[in-house]
Amino acid sequence: MTDLTPNKLTILVLVLVFGKTWCICRYSYMTFCDSLDDFNTYDIENWTEVVVGSELSNPSQLRSINANDIPLDQFEKLTTMIIIGQVNDIKTGTFAIDPDDSRLEYLQLYANDIKRLKYSSFDAITLRKLSLINNNIEYIHKQAFYNCDIQTFDLSNNKLEIIEKEVFTDDLLLNSTKEIVIKFNQLEVIEPKSFPSSLEILNLDYNNLAHLRYDVFENLCNLQELTLSHNKLTEVPNVKSLKEIRFLNFSFNKIIAVRIGEFNNLKNLEVLDLGNNRISNSIMFRSFQFPQRHPSLQISLVFNRLTHLIIGNDSFRDHIVFLYGNPWNCKCWESLERFMVDNDVKRNKCDLMFFGNGQTPYCINYPGNDCTSDKTFIKNPNFTEKDKDQFIDLIKNKKNNISCSLSPRRL
Repeated sequence: MTDLTPNKLTILVLVLVFGKTWCICRYSYMTFCDSLDDFNTYDIENWTEVVVGSELSNPSQLRSINANDIPLDQFEKLTTMIIIGQVNDIKTGTFAIDPDDSRLEYLQLYANDIKRLKYSSFDAITLRKLSLINNNIEYIHKQAFYNCDIQTFDLSNNKLEIIEKEVFTDDLLLNSTKEIVIKFNQLEVIEPKSFPSSLEILNLDYNNLAHLRYDVFENLCNLQELTLSHNKLTEVPNVKSLKEIRFLNFSFNKIIAVRIGEFNNLKNLEVLDLGNNRISNSIMFRSFQFPQRHPSLQISLVFNRLTHLIIGNDSFRDHIVFLYGNPWNCKCWESLERFMVDNDVKRNKCDLMFFGNGQTPYCINYPGNDCTSDKTFIKNPNFTEKDKDQFIDLIKNKKNNISCSLSPRRL
């Protein structure tokens, strides 16, 4: 064990997130331990931050832990605990302590081999953040976080396939959780009302979600950010109940259509990212109605399958749109550009740069078709869906010609 005194520069090299190595230089009191056994060897009551193990720990060191191995009641000043490569099982009640007897705020378990979080593994503990990144977790039992007060959960880079009800629900988490991150897992199923109504940020990026039940988000009346990018969704899930939502990201899925009027009651929405899908429905925004306000709503439809777009006179007025990377019909695109100018539709600066750089094609001369019709264009045997994909891939390969991003961000 190494004990670092105050006011001494400590260089802490930890693998914390996504398998990357971060070097943190900090002036603080930090204690490094080789194993959990050191807790029984040293006087620990004055420790404020402790790191146990390293990413290079020997797999033979993995062990089952219980409350005797983690004597939280003896850490009188501890605010941060990081356990790396030490644990393969957490017994019931291991992380349990009266909040009046603890100053712990940040608890992180990283690069362990835990597999399953059992009933009441975390019991009545109060934390600002619980990080369980990269622990091979496959399943979370109901009430694993029994009666806990935890503001932020991060379960990224695990092997979860299902989120069941009674894992994160209100009555188990004291209605205090604000953020849950479960990205880079293998999620296929989320049971309805699995998340607490107190939630404000939910990140489910990089999973295997192909379908979500209609009522899965029904109780999330305080949610402000929902990200579901890089999944397998073929349709936009029901978000009509998300009255406080400001940021919706459904990019990089397989969405082919959007229900008319799906977003009309989301009056606080600032960003709607539908980019990099397979949307071809030309009338999906014909009944799109949002009030003019500041900041302007940003709508991304980049890299979809749109050949033309039919929108109402006020549908996009004073909003910012991203339209690049679709196989636009040249005739229809000219009409759409005139319409956007006449109706005060704002174009994203980066989007305009892509359209105007003169180095990349942005439309296709299809056979004569009606740009005001909601019917699919007559199929041309000489131009197939595969050809459209190749056209879009060509454009994607030219993105480096413009040094800006086509992804909308909250202003």
